Amino acid sequence: MKLSKALLLSMSLFGLSLNTAWSDDASEQPETKVAQADMTNKLDTTKTKQVIEARLGVKVDAVAETPLAGIYEVATSQGMFYVSQDGRYLIQGSLFDLVNRVNLTDASMAKVRIKQLASFENDMIVFKAKDEKYVVTVFTDTSCGYCRKLHNEMYTYKEKNQQTQKVETLAGYTDLGITVRYLAFPRGGVDSPVYGEMQSVWCADDKAGAMSAAKNGSSVAKASCDNTVLKQYQLGEAFGVRGTPAMVLEDGTMLPGYRPPAALLEFLERS
Repeated sequence: MKLSKALLLSMSLFGLSLNTAWSDDASEQPETKVAQADMTNKLDTTKTKQVIEARLGVKVDAVAETPLAGIYEVATSQGMFYVSQDGRYLIQGSLFDLVNRVNLTDASMAKVRIKQLASFENDMIVFKAKDEKYVVTVFTDTSCGYCRKLHNEMYTYKEKNQQTQKVETLAGYTDLGITVRYLAFPRGGVDSPVYGEMQSVWCADDKAGAMSAAKNGSSVAKASCDNTVLKQYQLGEAFGVRGTPAMVLEDGTMLPGYRPPAALLEFLERS
């Protein structure tokens, strides 16, 4: 998980002593008293959310207990973090259960992804499989090479076999029962030309057609409307998307990068 420069700066300037932040006489309390905070009290999640949002400028979606005594997980717009019970320390990184060999951070993030994706279902550009077996949500960029390759393999396509050097006809994602739902993630950010193009795609009367045109390198008619491209991009950042394409599976698992249709189907069948 990568912290933004703004978030790092906020942390370095202000620190994160949540108990002292909401105390009436925090400025008068020496550090030794903070260290002697009553660890028998549970974290005040409401105040913790307020202070993290005020101090670090990130939106806190949820605060929950972890199996590790005295440590709480905090789901934010910049990903998952952990905070100590006394509210003084913030931890960045993954929490592992070594006995059960489980990445608890990934497991928690998967639940967050499922919940948050539900509110974007009406904003997705969907290429539905005829005989749907699986659904993958793909954060995409219209200028991304592998995003274009993925899109060009949505339906039956032809590709040269590198061993036989013969051109073969292969089943695409939708042929194999995989529905693809697109969300926007312009890699260059909101100031990039792609951001404007993706807004035009989402504002087009025929969104699927505009997406296909953009992925084929054709120009898309400029259009403007109320759209959620920025919110989709921010959602991707919160999910930990660092490049495109990035797939989110139905169980909330993040699968970065491109996979050919047959390889993706095999992975989904094994999962």
